[in-house]
Amino acid sequence: MTSHSFARGLVLSAFLGLALPGIAQARNEHCSGGIQYVVQAMRDKDRGYTEDYERQIKKAIQQLTMCEAEDPADFEAIGYLGWAYAEAESAAAAGAAFEKAIAGLKAKGDIKKMDLVRQNQMSFWAKWFNEGLDRIKTAQAAYPDFCKKPDNEADVTLRGEAEKSYQKGEAAMTRARQIRAGDPLTARNLATVHALQCQFKQAEAILADGLKAAPEDSSLKAAMRVVRVNIANTMVDEKKYDEAITFYAELAKSEPTNADHWLATADIHFRQAQSGPEDTRPGHFRAAGEAYAKASELRSNDGDLSFNAALSFQNAKVYDKALPMWERTLKIRPEDTDALSAMGDVLIELKRCGEAITAVHRAVTLKGDDKILHRQLSSAYTRCGNNPKATEELVVFIALSRGTAAPDAAAAVKEAKQGTAAAKTLASEGVPEQVYEWTADDQKWTSWFYWAKRRAYHFGDNGALSQKSDWATAGVAAGDKK
Repeated sequence: MTSHSFARGLVLSAFLGLALPGIAQARNEHCSGGIQYVVQAMRDKDRGYTEDYERQIKKAIQQLTMCEAEDPADFEAIGYLGWAYAEAESAAAAGAAFEKAIAGLKAKGDIKKMDLVRQNQMSFWAKWFNEGLDRIKTAQAAYPDFCKKPDNEADVTLRGEAEKSYQKGEAAMTRARQIRAGDPLTARNLATVHALQCQFKQAEAILADGLKAAPEDSSLKAAMRVVRVNIANTMVDEKKYDEAITFYAELAKSEPTNADHWLATADIHFRQAQSGPEDTRPGHFRAAGEAYAKASELRSNDGDLSFNAALSFQNAKVYDKALPMWERTLKIRPEDTDALSAMGDVLIELKRCGEAITAVHRAVTLKGDDKILHRQLSSAYTRCGNNPKATEELVVFIALSRGTAAPDAAAAVKEAKQGTAAAKTLASEGVPEQVYEWTADDQKWTSWFYWAKRRAYHFGDNGALSQKSDWATAGVAAGDKK
């Protein structure tokens, strides 16, 4: 199963190397000392003195941690503590220190220092966020559909490389999220790392946490919908149908106007009805019909939903529920011959013969060369007690089923012997659009089809008229005759 990808956020470039604020005077010795260690560490880093840099950062963290305990109101120093933690890649601790410093400096009205701390925080966030995005892209390039099992050894290798890139991307994006807690963009992209590996439960947990911090963020909501649909799809793929139905029911409660959840539920029931034990099929078809109908109510212009609802109810033999769904379908698609045909069967079952004939006849007029519709119309006439019209339609079905169309209709009808019914028909009606030749009861027959006029003439081997079929107008049911 292929996972859905999320829209990416704008990639920000890191902006490390900020100007270092001057060291404040008359402050706690651990605070001033810790700041000095950070300053010296950054100088060592610029000169390429890696060991000195790392040693200075460790001392800075030690000193500034003591500073925070002894002078918790020195928010500038706490901002430096965040910087030192970030340099040591202790992202969660850095994020907490940065946020505390920003809040404290803002409360004091020291906006300039607050902005410097925020810039430092954002620079580390951008660094890790961009690194995470790069790793994700590298993984996708190596093995685009990570959820697909490898077909060969080369694919195994590529998938392994992709997995390593995803792991590094997850680590970088996690640090970005820790240093800037509550950022929706970071939460969404961290969830993406998991979703692209079909780890949908992990992605859901990350998005849920992100929505706690930003409950109205539309991008997180959209990503959550995609993830939850994939969770349910995974359940279906694993044939955990009951779990999937329960899951979709919960989604429908949380998003009552989303037709997709009802549609997915209906599809599961329909699948179970087609493949399950015989005695369970009616129940599943009915449940599918109810779910499709719900979806149809929410997406009222979608004829497929009402069509599927009607078909499901009809398969469950719940004809009184199928009928309004066929009617809704035909309101959307008036010339849907499949819907007209099916509605005709439903009306027959409901003993509404006249309406059944009208529906099937409408389908025949729209698709006159469809032999199956002619057979159905014949059956409707039979069940409704109009045997003459039933015979007319039955002969059309037989001719189209057994016969072979003449390659040249005009040449075929010229053979009609003068004085026969066939010759008279040619004189009065003209050349038919098609001529079918067929055999029944060891006798040869010829059927002339005038599709535009919606009628046909069936002649025996001697040119005598055996039957005329006319579907230009609908016949009536026996009970409707006057």
